[in-house]
Amino acid sequence: MENFYKEVLMNVMKDMIFILKVENDDFLFQFINTAVMERLDWFNGMIGSSIMDIEPAEKAEFLYKQYKKVVMSQKSYTYEDIYEKNGNKYYAETILSPYFDDNGKVDHIIAVVRDITHEKNALSDAMKMVNSLAESSERYHSLFFHNTDGIFILNKMGYITDGNEASEQITGYKIKELFGKSLNELVDPEDKDNLDTLINEAVKGTNNSGNLTFKNKNGEQVSTLFKIIPLFIEEKMIGLYGILKDVTEQLQSINKLEESEKRFRIIAENAQDLITLINKDGEIMYVSPSYKNILGYYHQEYLKKNFLHNVHLDDQEGLIEIVQNSINSGEPFTIQFRQKNAEGNMIWCESIGNPVFNHKNSFQYMVVLTRDITLRREYESKLKYFAYHDTLTDLPNRLFFKEQFAFAKEQFLTNNIAPALILLDIDHFKLINDTYGHDIGDAVIQEFGSRIKASIRDHDMVARLGGDEFVILLSNIQSSNNAVEIAERIQHTIHQPWVMNGHTLTVTTSMGIATASSQLNFTESDLMKKADIALYEAKESGRNCYKLYKNPPTTL
Repeated sequence: MENFYKEVLMNVMKDMIFILKVENDDFLFQFINTAVMERLDWFNGMIGSSIMDIEPAEKAEFLYKQYKKVVMSQKSYTYEDIYEKNGNKYYAETILSPYFDDNGKVDHIIAVVRDITHEKNALSDAMKMVNSLAESSERYHSLFFHNTDGIFILNKMGYITDGNEASEQITGYKIKELFGKSLNELVDPEDKDNLDTLINEAVKGTNNSGNLTFKNKNGEQVSTLFKIIPLFIEEKMIGLYGILKDVTEQLQSINKLEESEKRFRIIAENAQDLITLINKDGEIMYVSPSYKNILGYYHQEYLKKNFLHNVHLDDQEGLIEIVQNSINSGEPFTIQFRQKNAEGNMIWCESIGNPVFNHKNSFQYMVVLTRDITLRREYESKLKYFAYHDTLTDLPNRLFFKEQFAFAKEQFLTNNIAPALILLDIDHFKLINDTYGHDIGDAVIQEFGSRIKASIRDHDMVARLGGDEFVILLSNIQSSNNAVEIAERIQHTIHQPWVMNGHTLTVTTSMGIATASSQLNFTESDLMKKADIALYEAKESGRNCYKLYKNPPTTL
C-alpha cells in the first residue's frame, strides 16, 4: 500500500504536490511530483534547495509568508495566486498542510497546488457576455438603420411640440393628442429618471441615447432605443429632437441569441464539468450532457427539478444560504457538497456559481459549474489522517492527543467528568534495540501499541508520544481504582509471550498514573508532570510495575 500511495502522489495525481522540510526558519524542497516537473519545468536536482534558491525574490518572499503562517498556526492554510509560463497566465489554489514530528513541532509542510485557471476563465467569459448585454442595443444599431424612426420635436423642458407618422405608429397616439404633453408621461415609471437625465444632458449640448420603455395607447410596453439631439438654428438651441426606434422584437431576438451563444460557449469550453442554469424560482432550466458521464443521469431528468434535487439532506441548508447570498450581493460563490449519483452513491462536488442579471439589474438565472472532487476529498482526508497519527503504530500522535485532552478538560470543567493519564514506556527498550536491531525494535513498539489499545476501553485513547513513550487518556474516571484496573489489564497483556522473527523476548512496562483531583489550575502539563513523577517512582521501584501519583501533604 505504501508503494501504491507513492505512485498516486508521484504520477497519478494531476495536482502539483510539494513536500518541504522546515529547517532553521527556512523551507527546503524534499519531494515534487511529476505534475510539478511538467508544468514548471522543474527537475529532481532541485531537491534540497530552499524556496529562496529557486524562486525570484518577490515570489519567494510571498511563498515564505504563506508557509510561515502554517508553522505559526500549526493549521492548514489555503490561498490563491497567479503564475506565468510561456507568456500565459495561470491561476492556482494551494492547500498547505502541516506535518508534525514526535515533539509536536511542524517539521514538514505538504503543498497541494490545484490549477483553477479553467474555472476562472469560464466565469470571466460568462461575466463578459453578461456585461455586454447592456451595450447590445448599440452593437445592433445597424440592424435598424433602414427602418423608419419615430421622431418627436421637444422644447427644452421635454414637452412635445410635433412628431412624425412613425411616432404615431409606435405610441398609438395621434400627434394632435400629444401636443403640449411631457414626453415623460409616455415613459414607463422605472425609466422616467433615465429620460430626465438624457434631456438634461442634451440641453447642455451632449448627444446621448439609452434604452427606454414606453407605454402605448393600449397600455402595452414598447422597448425602444431612444436618442435626444439638441436642435440648433443659427447656433442657438431652440429645442430637442427625440428619436425612438422600436426594438421590442429585436431585443427579444438578441436576448435569445445571447442566451444560445452563452450556453454553447460554456458547454464547448467546460464539457468535462456539470453546467447548470437555475432560474429565479430555483428550478433547473438547463443542464449539460456531461451529467450522464459524471452522475449517470440523462440531462433531461433534471429539467424543471428544484436545484436541491439529489443533494444530500445535511448539505441543503448551507447550499440554499450561499445561493441566496450570491443573488443578494451579485458576487460569485464556491461551495462543496454531496449529491447522489445514478448508482445511489453520494459523491463530493465543488460548485462555482455566478448570478446573471438583466439590463435593469434584475436577477434572471444562476450559472453553476460543478466538478466531482470525491478523489480530492479522499486524498485530503488521508493527509489529515497522516497529520494526526503516528506512522509506525498508526496510533494517534501528540497533536491528536492534545486536541482530545482539550476536549476532556472541557468536559471536566463543565460536567465534572474527571479524566486520568497513564504515562508508560518499555523497560530497557534500548537494550532490545541494541541486541536485536531496529527492525525488531520497531516491531516491538508496534505490538506494544496494539496490546495497549486492546486493553483499554472503547472511549479511551492511547497515543504514541515518541520513541517507546506512550500516553493513555482515560475519560469518565469515577475513582483512581478505575485507572488502576486498566493499568493491571495492560500489565497482564504485556506479560503475555513475545516472539518476534523467531526470537523470544522479555518485554515489560513501567507506568505512572495521575488522576484529576481538582478543577483549580487544571492543565495538561500539570497532569502530565504528575504522571511523569509516578512513572519515575515505578522505575525506581524496579520497573515492571505501576505507581499512582499521590498529592503531597499540605503544610499548615
